[in-house]
Amino acid sequence: MKKITLLLSFLICFCTVAFAQIDKKEKTVFGKKINPEFISPSGHIRCASTEYDEFLREQNPNTESIAVFEKWMAKKINDQKSLQEVASQSGGIIYIPVVVHVIHNGDAYGVNENISDEQVQSQITVMNQDYRKLTGTPGFNSNAVGADTQVEFVLAKVDLNGNPTNGINRVNLCQATWSTTAINSTVKPATIWDPTQYMNMWSVNFTDNSLLGYAQFPESSLAGMATTAQNPLTDGVVANYTTFGSSDLVFGSFAQPYDKGRTMTHEVGHFLGLRHIWGDNTACPATNTVNDKDFVADTPAASTANYGCLPGTNSCTGNPGNDMIENYMDYSDDTCMNIFTIGQKTRITTVLNNSPRRSTLKTSVKDVAIPLFAIDAEVKI
Repeated sequence: MKKITLLLSFLICFCTVAFAQIDKKEKTVFGKKINPEFISPSGHIRCASTEYDEFLREQNPNTESIAVFEKWMAKKINDQKSLQEVASQSGGIIYIPVVVHVIHNGDAYGVNENISDEQVQSQITVMNQDYRKLTGTPGFNSNAVGADTQVEFVLAKVDLNGNPTNGINRVNLCQATWSTTAINSTVKPATIWDPTQYMNMWSVNFTDNSLLGYAQFPESSLAGMATTAQNPLTDGVVANYTTFGSSDLVFGSFAQPYDKGRTMTHEVGHFLGLRHIWGDNTACPATNTVNDKDFVADTPAASTANYGCLPGTNSCTGNPGNDMIENYMDYSDDTCMNIFTIGQKTRITTVLNNSPRRSTLKTSVKDVAIPLFAIDAEVKI
């Protein structure tokens, strides 16, 4: 079995700061006005994946609709059930090679946005704790529908040119901050590694420091024509450097209450096909029905995002169950999150089995170290 080794080292300076109060009025991302209900009490945009998806669709109007994707997804889920697949088409754990692009402005290693290797590695550890529901870690839960997704993330060991790597790509782009549109048009195309072989993650300093992260959703295998397919050069997940990794595991640059690595757990969920548990609108499903807004039956109905950590919240009183504030696809504080459900696991598995640039990650060997041969300079006569 492939193993991930987390090497912890301690930096001289430890910095954990609380986000300052930010004005909630008239916030926009990718040119989209953010619904005030989806802005945290401190004024932060927890996730802009929905707005990003709308932006991409405007750039390419022929991209498949959400309805087309979900129709494809439903069929694939049914096909998967008929084949009695649980984890993957081949069974067992799915390992996904990861490259993390640390975008900086020339700051010294480990300072500000030029985050340390240890901070990067702590993010991989958090995702594995969360996606595997590991006992004895913050990712464990005892919920009846809580699932081990059987997905693990491994920093790449082979780079684009076939050379050894630690899976961390540091790039000085000589700019202090980056807007979301500039990230899409400049940062991603200039730094991305083959998205069919690596899950690309970017740690950046956003120009809008109220934004925490966003991701590119998968697409169906129906979108095979260039006029309907997404741009592969923008595929991946992006997060503010102060939310990248966990202050529980390593010293570094972090900002409370988003300092436990759950921003990337959430965004990778989008990358693997999950939607917000309230379905990105404020209406409740029909009375006494299960939640169909996120296309997952075992996440209780919710009408809006949750913040902080308030057990017993029920935003759809006419439907069974309280809001699942512990779900990684809500907006709760990092310390509150610890659940992916069985239904969400099914969606993740379906995407990894069938979606372009996701199914190939499952078979990529970029996480396998290159055999190294000793140089023998001995001369024998």
